[in-house]
Amino acid sequence: MEKEYKKSYFLIPGEANAQQEMPLTLLATKIIEIATEHANTLNIGHASMVDKNLGWVLSRLTVEMRHWPKVNEHYTIITWIESWNKHFSERNFEIQNAQGETIGYARTVWMVINTVTHENAGTTELCLQDGLISDRECPIAKQAKLKIVECDNPVNYTFTYTDIDFYRHVNTVKYIALLVNQFTMDDSDRCSLSRFEIAFMSEGKYGDQVQVMRQTVDGVSSFAIRHGEQPLVRARFALRPR
Repeated sequence: MEKEYKKSYFLIPGEANAQQEMPLTLLATKIIEIATEHANTLNIGHASMVDKNLGWVLSRLTVEMRHWPKVNEHYTIITWIESWNKHFSERNFEIQNAQGETIGYARTVWMVINTVTHENAGTTELCLQDGLISDRECPIAKQAKLKIVECDNPVNYTFTYTDIDFYRHVNTVKYIALLVNQFTMDDSDRCSLSRFEIAFMSEGKYGDQVQVMRQTVDGVSSFAIRHGEQPLVRARFALRPR
């Protein structure tokens, strides 16, 4: 069992966005993938939890990128556990280019749910062996409390079949895709994402009709996805000129 887990990838054209770069949704997918693989090697992954009706869910994700991998480029993601307690676990990531240079970091907070009741179950049913918490630093700031967002012209959306994952709630990456789609092609041609933060607050379900709220100040867009008065997600995007 290793404190750190590393995996290399190659960005093919079919995975890229219109700017011929890795999209945020793909990075989120790879972060979840490599976290799952590392957890499985530590015997705290899905394979060790399914018989207990338990599963990991992402509670918070924070990403900072200096550069985004481009089409036909190799990149590597390294992950490690920063902390573990009876309520949640913090796991970090470093993203490197083909030359081994750091191009970004990510911070995540994970919680365990009962997959039958969908209630918070804590980590007490899992056993992380001693010595597997890493002292490796992650230099980006932890996620602060995300602001309450109100607006006069929310975007309406109904969650459909392809938005739902095997827990039968809205998939993490589908929330992110819905938020990314609030930006125009011109926005993405002119600017690149430098920091992204998202906090998952409640479950979205199939058929839920939600409202996407947005406020933008000085190049920072704050979002909320609400189902009625219930916030499902809050997020923040900080962009920089290309």
